[in-house]
Amino acid sequence: MPKERILIYSSLLTIALAGAGFYAFKQASDPRLSMDEVARIGNSVITADQLKAYMGQRSSASNALEIKKRLLQELIEREALIATAIDEGYEQDPAVVRALENALIARLRERQLNPAIERIGVSEDQVSRYYQDNIARYTTPAQKRAAIIKFELAGNAPAAESKRVGELAHRVQTLALSQLETIRGFGSLAAQYSGDQGSRYVGGDIGWHAEQSQSLDPALATALSGITKPGEISAPIKGRDGLYLLKLIDIRDERITPLESVASNIRIQLLQRMRMEQEVDWLKATVASVKPAVVNESLLSQMVVVRDEEVAAVRPPELPQ
Repeated sequence: MPKERILIYSSLLTIALAGAGFYAFKQASDPRLSMDEVARIGNSVITADQLKAYMGQRSSASNALEIKKRLLQELIEREALIATAIDEGYEQDPAVVRALENALIARLRERQLNPAIERIGVSEDQVSRYYQDNIARYTTPAQKRAAIIKFELAGNAPAAESKRVGELAHRVQTLALSQLETIRGFGSLAAQYSGDQGSRYVGGDIGWHAEQSQSLDPALATALSGITKPGEISAPIKGRDGLYLLKLIDIRDERITPLESVASNIRIQLLQRMRMEQEVDWLKATVASVKPAVVNESLLSQMVVVRDEEVAAVRPPELPQ
């Protein structure tokens, strides 16, 4: 190769390297980007830390230059969309404002209220004390299971009718007393003579009732309290709308559900109540820390909200096409 050609190639290479170095220097010293800024779009800056954080969220991220460029482009596009939305005034859109406010409230609860709620615990003493203070809730009173035969008799019935029904009741009582002990309730006598449609076809069985049950005729409730032996049959009882025969079928003593059976539910109830109280206190403190709320009671009382369905109800019908 001629010596002159070598000199020309060397000179061109030197110029190219110098130009590249000058371009790199210009890029590095571009006053629009600081050393930690990867890109700028409009008034927004994407820093190296932001890009690293974004890459850390992506499972496909790597240190390959092409990957970094693609992820950077995604951030640039995001910033462009945000900037355009702001230029369009969408940040003032009520739905956007409400979403932002809800996000702010959620973050405030997450940072301030939730830690306080998570620290709340219910001790064994609190569970035991609640159980003792509310023992009536966990107590099933003594109950009696009974059967009846009802003889219809109006309160203003003539004396002759009252006598007839009374004699019938005594005859049926005699029949009931002669029944086998294995017969539950009044057996077929209830179906034959009772006017109580709810029990006549089940031997007169009216189920379990506590002392002075409010679901019974007061006269029946009083009589039920006075019989104590299963199988015992009362004399005819004058009720509000008839005469009754009453038979005691069974007795169930008072039962108290033990603490260990309900401790878990009590703990849940106490925890829920304590958390609600914590939230109420936190809300009050938050409102007080801002400024006292001032309410325009006059305006509030005059406000009327018309719902969409109410508007539709008073809207005139459409004109025919």
